[in-house]
Amino acid sequence: MAVHDVKLEALKDISMREFSEFGRIIGRDEDTEEGAYNLHPIDAKAAVENDMIKAYWDLIPFPDTEDRFSMGFLFLKAKPPGEPIDWSECHRATHEFFFPLGGKQLIFILAPKGDVPDPQKTRAFLIGPDEGVMLDKGTWHYPPFAPCGITPCLMPRYGKLGTRRGKVTEAFGRKWNTDGPGFIEGELHALDTPFYGGIFTEDEYKIRVIL
Repeated sequence: MAVHDVKLEALKDISMREFSEFGRIIGRDEDTEEGAYNLHPIDAKAAVENDMIKAYWDLIPFPDTEDRFSMGFLFLKAKPPGEPIDWSECHRATHEFFFPLGGKQLIFILAPKGDVPDPQKTRAFLIGPDEGVMLDKGTWHYPPFAPCGITPCLMPRYGKLGTRRGKVTEAFGRKWNTDGPGFIEGELHALDTPFYGGIFTEDEYKIRVIL
């Protein structure tokens, strides 16, 4: 499979409706876009608006289930320009949020949910400094990286998160082998996670971000 070139797009130029096939834009004035679409409330109006603040409550009303919440923090590193991305992952039962901090930006390569990531539908977004994203369950993604310098990033997660109690973790009705450097005992993990391409499968998925 040849390398698939994907043009970098600024998230600020993308509507919430257009981005909804990947997830949801966080940090944008909800009143600017009307209508119902994935992960967007039907009637998005501020709960409080005065001379001090404009606030929206429960825009993502998670149901009262056995799902769990985890707060993570990342330090994103840069990636050499033109270096191809050759793998992707998705979390079929977990939402992930990404908020770049410190007035910085991040680059995210995303493909809509499906059995495998589709190179023709893969897009690259420049996110921040005043907006973040929540990935929908099943959205294919490569880890975000920084366009310049180390970038701190807040990463809350919500969904079917299992705790590693030993070398094997029970979650989603089955046992998962969590013996490896990516699993720390006592930590929460989005375990229902397929990988595609690279060292994970024999399939090729080669994406190159172009400006």
